[in-house]
Amino acid sequence: MVPPPALEPNQNPMRWLIAEDALRDRKGHWFDYLTTFRNGLIEVGDRVEILVDRQATPDVNRRLNANPILPKSIWSRMSDGAGPLTRFARVPLHALATKRAVADWFRHNASPDVVFVPTVLVHHLLGWTWLLNGLLRHSSARVILFFPNTPIRLSSANGSPEWNRAPTAILFRRLVHSLRTLVVAGKVVLGTETLPMRDALTRLTGVPFTYLPHPVASSPEAGRPATSPDESGLVMGSFGSARLEKGSDLLAAAVLDYCRRHLDSRVRFALQCVEGREKDWRPLQAQSRINLIQDYFAEGEYARQLHSTQILLLPYRRASYDLRVSRMVIEALIAGMPVVATRGTTLACQAEEFGAIVHCEDGDAPSLYEAICKAETSYPELHTRAAERSHLARQHFSVRNFRELFLATALASTGNH
Repeated sequence: MVPPPALEPNQNPMRWLIAEDALRDRKGHWFDYLTTFRNGLIEVGDRVEILVDRQATPDVNRRLNANPILPKSIWSRMSDGAGPLTRFARVPLHALATKRAVADWFRHNASPDVVFVPTVLVHHLLGWTWLLNGLLRHSSARVILFFPNTPIRLSSANGSPEWNRAPTAILFRRLVHSLRTLVVAGKVVLGTETLPMRDALTRLTGVPFTYLPHPVASSPEAGRPATSPDESGLVMGSFGSARLEKGSDLLAAAVLDYCRRHLDSRVRFALQCVEGREKDWRPLQAQSRINLIQDYFAEGEYARQLHSTQILLLPYRRASYDLRVSRMVIEALIAGMPVVATRGTTLACQAEEFGAIVHCEDGDAPSLYEAICKAETSYPELHTRAAERSHLARQHFSVRNFRELFLATALASTGNH
């Protein structure tokens, strides 16, 4: 193995290669996420090249100056109804395709200082393990493998981390163990975007993981006082895909209950129900105070909608978000916006530290209803606290902070070896 070169805290410019096959179009958060990274790194003087899904749209390639050479996104096939054998077979097939595409890029380009893989599933982990034990073993590049989702959970009995029972969890564990020497040497940084995920993975694997906060770009309005309710009333919103893990069924029930029991209230709701179950949202259609958004946002529309919202409703379920991050809550914190979120989730922990929150209980629609009521009556105090702490969120969830924490990890590894 080629020892990783020493990295200075202010080394500038650094050359980054970002490999993200999940990015293929403007749906979801990936385009904004990669745009944030690219712009943030360029802002500090670094150079960036991005590899994306070979079927990425021309608009994505043009806007990010991206190179579409990676295999077809595995994320786009996660819910296609394939059987278990097909799903498992996709792991080595996708890994092999990733290995070939990245190896071909390295053969024709100078080695970057940092390779960053933002969304690592076991499919990617296998491919990058092959690369790190082969071609990249002789490269001076450091590699950040970033894990938004992993095959672990917290035990419902005692809250301790445990592995899922899927066969891919066994493979995931073995691959992480195989990278231990490279991690200790500082060649590889295994990153997570929440502290609970870092602690759980480090405990289960015995391999050190590093917390690197999920960067979110500040809007032009960030740092100004958050929007106040206009004459038509306070707006509470929930945006993004309306999956059950995000408590979409609870949200629909609690909002409907609120509208029926508070006929004179001026609170209005903006709820995006894309991918949601029709039976949950159908009863809300007759409510004049509820704006049901049934399509993905066009460019710029989400930012405008967020800016006209005063409180975000995020009743995400603990089973899915006791370890994972939500970009939505970070966007709210940066904007100085109070949130309603489920107690015990990473969303709640981040809002407690960097913003203002009203808690609801896990999987409990009546509790969510009560939280909505409390958020309405205590909005002035919540608004003040969220606005006062938004600068902390902007600093913490920034590309610059991500970069500095990565460099601190790299320097610590260099100093120990």
